[in-house]
Amino acid sequence: MTQFVSRYIESYVTITEPLRKLTRKSQPWRWGKAEGGAFKKLKEALTKVGVMAYFDPKTQTDILVDASPCGLGAMITQKGRVICYASRALTYVESRYSQTEREMMAVVYGVEKFHVYLYGLTFTVTTDHKPLLGIIGSSKPCSARIDRWRLCLMPYEFKLIYKSGRDEANPAITSLAIHSHNQRRTMTERITSAT
Repeated sequence: MTQFVSRYIESYVTITEPLRKLTRKSQPWRWGKAEGGAFKKLKEALTKVGVMAYFDPKTQTDILVDASPCGLGAMITQKGRVICYASRALTYVESRYSQTEREMMAVVYGVEKFHVYLYGLTFTVTTDHKPLLGIIGSSKPCSARIDRWRLCLMPYEFKLIYKSGRDEANPAITSLAIHSHNQRRTMTERITSAT
């Protein structure tokens, strides 16, 4: 039911991961601290959905993408204001892809998810995975999977930019990561500790 408003909730997949595990076929039903905490976080996120900006096709558009071992995240922004979030969990097979393949899949996911905003515009895609700069900008053959993804991106006119995940000048990109809740601090913790 919360999936309907997931685009307004930052790190939706991360928050709901323990709850989604309960719905798996082989998973026994066990409501513990992780599930209760996830449910509480989800309720809090639903009650304080942030204000999003309206999309302006005449303004510079940026897509911020990131991938983790369990999911993909993307965010479309203009002048630093969020237009929309998008995230999805990886399938079992996708979670076994290399990090470079997951990051490339995040770029394709973000661009395709925001197709209605991006088609016909020049925009930038920001990633925290430097090897993508050489892969996307090159005409050298790669694996069949990456070549198919490069073909998916051909109709779009964009510039790929690398920005380190540790770069606090743009902390929004790291907040997209759909990391399991034990791997990294939350975006709120990062902002609080930086100020």
